[in-house]
Amino acid sequence: MITASYRYPDCIILVFAKAPIAGTVKTRLVPHLTHQQAAELQQELIHDRLQMCRSSRLCEVQLWCSPDIDHEFFGVCSDLYDINLRQQKGNDLGERMMDAIGKSLASYKKVIIIGTDAPALDAGLIDKAITALNQSQIVMVPAEDGGYVLLGAVAYSDSLLEHVSWGTENVLSHTCRNIDHLNLSYELLDQCWDVDRPEDLERYFSLKKM
Repeated sequence: MITASYRYPDCIILVFAKAPIAGTVKTRLVPHLTHQQAAELQQELIHDRLQMCRSSRLCEVQLWCSPDIDHEFFGVCSDLYDINLRQQKGNDLGERMMDAIGKSLASYKKVIIIGTDAPALDAGLIDKAITALNQSQIVMVPAEDGGYVLLGAVAYSDSLLEHVSWGTENVLSHTCRNIDHLNLSYELLDQCWDVDRPEDLERYFSLKKM
């Protein structure tokens, strides 16, 4: 639904989130955290991203859930932030993201996908990404580990995120390769860090104190 009260009513932010189930999220932070602490961190990160996106009033926000929308925590988020829940569909992250982009571009001109792992990704950088889509068909915010923490698009192709080695340092390079093969224009914005490794926890705790 396009709402005129947003700064960019022709855009939508899709927050991709995994249900905070102990033993299935933030497993690379174990044993620095217990599985239960990792699940609690996941909840905290999801709340942070939704609060940031909603308070920015940049555009409409949806929470895209994995493995489904039935987890109690997602229902809490829907009520607390007044957002719609959507289920991720696909065999890997690329298929799930492309499914979401394709469906969203049917109603919006611009689509921004973010995860929940990059607390340093602020509204200002998301604003830059939305604006960059005026000139480029794809925009990304690279991550320090070789991936990216934001993907924006005004164009759709089934092969945009094919054959990407998810979870490796080649995610960004493989995606850029696909974009080049499709003859699409793209822009890379300033690099950002995410909470993926034990050493990232200290940066996260420091950021929370600011």
